[in-house]
This record gives sequence, structure tokens and C-alpha cells, in this order.
Amino acid sequence: MDLVNYETVPDDYGQIRFFPLLLANQTNTLLEEWFVNYKFLNFCAGRDIEKEFLKHHLTVEFAYSMRIKDRTFEEIRRDVNLFIDRSLFQDLFRILVSTLEIANELYEIATAKKVGNSIFELRAEIEKKKQKFHKASFPDKIKKFEVKQNFKKFLEVLNAVNKARNCYEHRNGVLGTEDCNSGQKLILNFRFPAPVSKTGKAMGVFDSMPMSEKFQTQFVEERKIFRLNQKLDLGFNDSYKLLYTINFALKGIIDQIYECCNMDKQVRILKQFKR
Repeated sequence: MDLVNYETVPDDYGQIRFFPLLLANQTNTLLEEWFVNYKFLNFCAGRDIEKEFLKHHLTVEFAYSMRIKDRTFEEIRRDVNLFIDRSLFQDLFRILVSTLEIANELYEIATAKKVGNSIFELRAEIEKKKQKFHKASFPDKIKKFEVKQNFKKFLEVLNAVNKARNCYEHRNGVLGTEDCNSGQKLILNFRFPAPVSKTGKAMGVFDSMPMSEKFQTQFVEERKIFRLNQKLDLGFNDSYKLLYTINFALKGIIDQIYECCNMDKQVRILKQFKR
């Protein structure tokens, strides 16, 4: 099943058939793969393999005559975990940007007016708009989408995620003035489902839960704050929570697309044009 189909109609302008809900399915497939890969890497990096690592020699080993830093096993493990956290945070961001670009195409189709003499001329016009969106900055991409009030907070979180990504890429994870979204702080707000104990504590992905205690799964609101010149710390638990932010934001965008077309959310949209 295709996400978008431009269809010719004999002796007529043509029509577009598209399915916004399929985008949610495609995105969640990517997010699921991302989650499983992240789980695998964290599991491998967290294993107690110090003896095996230190005694295992490769056919090639590096030794520097002007070595500045001789790292212990724990320092190596810490550096590798930091590398994993940063790399997969950025990979999650790439999934987010790709999703927004496809969502923008659907939004452009939903709001499109007749252009030229056939559906193919309209498709060419939409392609130009897609290229313009692709070149836009991330904040400008977010501004493009209209969503209902209760979904706007999730788009704001995505802007904060972009600031964190810029901080990792350009300032080695040390928060600069341009990375802040509230005074001299970067604030990330999360909303995610988690098992919650009777004391109100939300359990993390790798937290062990006592068998004697019952945990009820519920949505949790959480905030993480980084201050100016502080080093960012976004590990597996934090990135995992962002999966739900991406989904909430995408739901707001898809709802708006269906509303623009005045269509029920359970069907593919058929957009037709008058002669």
C-alpha cells in the first residue's frame, strides 16, 4: 500500500489518493527498530567483560609514543556508553526529521489547490514545496504545522530536542547560550507510559521491579533541566521517552490533515479537483 498515489482520470484533471495513518505505521516501525538496536547496544556495553577485554589481543594494537591519556577499563566503558547515547540520540532525530518531511508532503496535498491543467503539474508544484521544506531550519519546519492547542506542547519539546542535538554536534554536549530555551537552561518535558509504584515512583526501562509489589502502568509527566555550561546527559531512558513525544506530535499533525480534508480517520483520503 502506497502512502501517496497521483491518479489520472480520463478527460479530467486527475486526483490524489493518500493515507496519513500509514505514516504513523511507518514511523513506529522505525522507532521500534531503533529501540531494539539501542537495547542491544546497551546490553552489550553493560556486560561485565573486563577480564576478557584486557586479555584479548588483536592482530594489530596501537601504541603511541606521545600518549597523553592511558584509560582504565571503566573509562573506556564510560566513553563507549557516551558514544552510544549520542549516536542513537542523533539517529532518533534523523527519524524525526524524515517523518516531519513526509508529514509536510501530506499536509501540502491536503491543503493543495488546483495548479495547471493536470494532476502532474500539481505534483511538480508539491515537489518544489517539499524541497523548500527540506532546506528549512528545524524550527521553521515545526512552525509550518498547524495543530490543536493540546498538541502544541509536543512540538515545543521537539524544538528542545533539536537544541540538544545542536549542542551535541557543535559544542561537544556542553550547553551554550544558543542551546537554551528558558533563560540559561534547556528544559525537556516528557510524557510517557511507565510502571508506577505505590510511592509514585516511575520505573525506568532497565529498573528491576520487586515481585512482591504491584505496579500500575500510567502516563507520567517528567521534566529534565540542563543549565548553561553543563554537560548534557541523555541516556537510554531519556531517548526512550522521546519516542512518545514524537508519536504525540505526529498524531496532532495527522489529525489536522484529516480535519483539513473533513474526512474520517479510518479511511484513505481521496482528493478530487473540479474541472
